[in-house]
Order: sequence, then C-alpha cells, then structure tokens
Amino acid sequence: MSITEKEFDWEARARSLTAGAGLGLWTPEVRAWLAESGIKRVLVACSGGADSVFLLCQLCGLRAELGLEVVVGHYNHAWRGSASDEDVDFVEDLARGLGCKFLTARRPEAVDGFTETRARALRLEFLRGAARESRCSAIFFGHQRDDILEAQLQRLARGSGTEGLAAPRPVHIFEGDEPVHLRPVLDMSAVELRGHLERAGIPWREDASNSDVGIARNALRSELIPELGRRLNRDVSAGAARTRRLLEADATALVALARAALPEAYEGVESLARDSLRSLPEALARRALTAWLDGRGLLASLSAAGLDGLLVSLYGSEPRGRQSAGAGFVVFDDERIWCEAANETVTSLVECAFRVGEKLKLSTGVVLASEWVPVNTELLARLERGEVNPSEECFAVLPEAVEVLEVRALASGDRYKALGAPGSRKLKDCLLDRGLGERERKLRPVVSFSGSLIVWVPGLPVSDCCRVGSNVKKALRLTYGAGEAN
Repeated sequence: MSITEKEFDWEARARSLTAGAGLGLWTPEVRAWLAESGIKRVLVACSGGADSVFLLCQLCGLRAELGLEVVVGHYNHAWRGSASDEDVDFVEDLARGLGCKFLTARRPEAVDGFTETRARALRLEFLRGAARESRCSAIFFGHQRDDILEAQLQRLARGSGTEGLAAPRPVHIFEGDEPVHLRPVLDMSAVELRGHLERAGIPWREDASNSDVGIARNALRSELIPELGRRLNRDVSAGAARTRRLLEADATALVALARAALPEAYEGVESLARDSLRSLPEALARRALTAWLDGRGLLASLSAAGLDGLLVSLYGSEPRGRQSAGAGFVVFDDERIWCEAANETVTSLVECAFRVGEKLKLSTGVVLASEWVPVNTELLARLERGEVNPSEECFAVLPEAVEVLEVRALASGDRYKALGAPGSRKLKDCLLDRGLGERERKLRPVVSFSGSLIVWVPGLPVSDCCRVGSNVKKALRLTYGAGEAN
C-alpha cells in the first residue's frame, strides 16, 4: 500500500488507535517505571512491521498524556534488496506524519559473517547510538506476547539459565549509561495488535521472508508453536508469558542474594577469594562470577561453555588453573581468582605447523587444538543459529589431501573472506573491526594450509571457502584457548 502525507493523516489514525488501545493495555512495570523516571524523550525502534507500527502510533497518541517527545529509529539490514529500502521509506513517512524526528542507518556492505546474531548486534549498536545522539533515556521495542515463547524455545536449545528465559523483560536496566529498554506491549498478542491496527485503518509492512520456514524462528512461529497449542489444547503463549514473569522474579531474587553473599564481586575488586566463591550454591556463585568478569571486561570473551568450564575448575580440586579470556586470562590458585594480561614479554608469534587432529601450544602460551567431528543436524542447527563464538572455535571443511596446518602471524597483503561476507578484505582491517590493538594483531594466529589459503583467525568467523554444509560428513573443529598441548 502506498501512503503519502497528503492522502493519509497519521496523527488522526494514531488518536483513533489510542482511543481503543490506551495506556491500560501496557505492562504495569513499564507504566510504573515511566511514572517514576520523569524522562522526557524516548526512541522507538520501528521496523515497519505490525508490532512496532502499533507501538509507535500508540505512543504518539499518548505522548501528550505522558509528556514525552518521541524519536524514531530504523535500521536497514539490507536483507531483501529494494523491499528493505521501501521499509525505510515507509517508516520515514510514518515518522514525519507523526511529527517525529527520524534516524536511520544501513548495514555496511563489508560485514564479516553476517548472521542473524550479527544483524541483531548491529541493530542494537545503531539504536543505542541513536538514543545517545538524541539524548533519549529509553528505547521502546514492540515485542509482544507471542515473541516470548519463540525466544524461550530458542534459548532452551542454547542452554540458557533463569536470566535468559526471563527475557524479553518489560523493563531492562543496564549498568553504566546505556538507555533502558522498555517493552510495554508484552502482555498483548500479535492478533490483538493487528486487530487494533485494522480497526484504526493503519497499514504496516509485511516482511516476505517471515514466510520462509527454513529460518528457525519462522518455523517456530508458524508451525511448531501452533501445533504445540493444538496438541496441548491450551494457549501456550499465555503460559510462556506467565513462566517468564515467574522466572524474572526468581532471577531478581537470586541476584540480590548473590550481591549479599559476595558483594566484592560487584564492586570491581582485583581478585576474589576462591573459597568464598565455592562456598556458595552454584546458582549464586555463577551470578557473582559473571558480575565480576563483566566488571573486568572479560565476560563477552567467554562462551557459555567456557564459563561452565571455569566454574567446574573453581569448584574442583585443582590447586591452580588458567583460562584464556579475550586478550588475557582468568587465573586461580588455592586462595584467589584474578585476571592477567597476556605475557607482555612475548612480542611475536613463532611460525609453526601441526598435523590435523592434534594440539599445539603456541609461543604465546595459548593452545590451538583440532579434532574431527561429525556433521550432523545438531551441528548444522548450531551453525545456522550463529552459536559458535569465533574468538574460541570454528568448524571448517578442508580438502582431503590436507594433513598439516600452518600457523603464522599476520602478514602484509593478507586478505580474508569470512563466512557470509560479500567479498574479501584486508585481514588487518577485519581484526581492527574486532577491536584488536596492534600487539593483539601481531600475536593472533593465522591458521592456513598450502602456504596462503587461510582457514581461520581466532576472533573472526571461519573462512567462507571452508564453510560447513549439509553435503559433508565431517568437519574440523579448531579451538583457541587455555589447555595442555600433547
């Protein structure tokens, strides 16, 4: 549907919508937070789809009552060519018609490993930047009730804990100066939202890719969840929403208990007493350790499996240990847990080689290991969901003739085409994009074969030429981190 300002009165439609779908439909948590915060300006993330269009129009219909100025942010992932550009035009017209400032950005052409996970990260980075630019204290998202079960099922498959299964939260407050995330329509279903839009005569954009059940989330939404509801003869989305609320309450209580039991973990101390940590129940120790690592800037460098392994080691009988985390290490002995930077005396990576399927301890002290693994449906699903942490591991397909892998430092002229990237780029630029400083770049191993064919550089997705597909039976798993070499 083509809409122009001349033929469509967005403000009148927003008032009509709000007359039938007012503030009383919002989650009580968001209403309470807004009443207490006294904020004056907010950013609304609007894709052009039904959920975010409903939220934007509803909020604009309520802004006088709430005393808010509304800014609109739209991120163009450029997934769908001209259709994505038309989404931008639609949201811009909508924002202008509602008298809102409009901010947008387009995904850069050269983005390594452009998966759904990477797309979400880029979108969030844009939205937070747009909120800071516009001095917005909060970002509104149009997540609704049906999104909860979809998120829970995906996170269950990844092995999430209480915090993960309690998301998305109506009010999510972050450490530091990041804007608060607000989701006021979490108690409403997609059918309810669309019904209100239709009655108010408000159009929205339909994403044709939503019908592609080859995408996991679409399959959950259109096939698995409806079938689950039919089989159980109940509203499973309503049940999931109640579960989310209960888990959020539990998660909040556990964090409070962890803070009380080990307050130093939340205070930026240099080290923790190992006995104090492992005297706690694991649920509290995990939260305290996570908070401490986050305060040291290392949490993002550890995968879920890496954090699990660290906890097992800390609770175990080993008198000392050392685990790689980003550019440094988490180290512990019988008494303390602390962080160490990489060995500052090591200034270069010694070139070497090792046989496929073996381990190698690099001159930097970090272990590079390899093992053959079967390519099964579980691995393929994990790869599709973007659940491989490229700082720690990759899965690669190699020619059968390759028996030895070479390891060397970054060389002038190296180019790299990461998985999903539209083309090759200078390897140095790829590493710069990941925030690696000069010293880290010099020490980061480049894994290759046949002299110049690069397989992987830890921190980047696997090379596109080594992509794992359903037509292969085995893949080489490469890992980079602490351990003992053979």
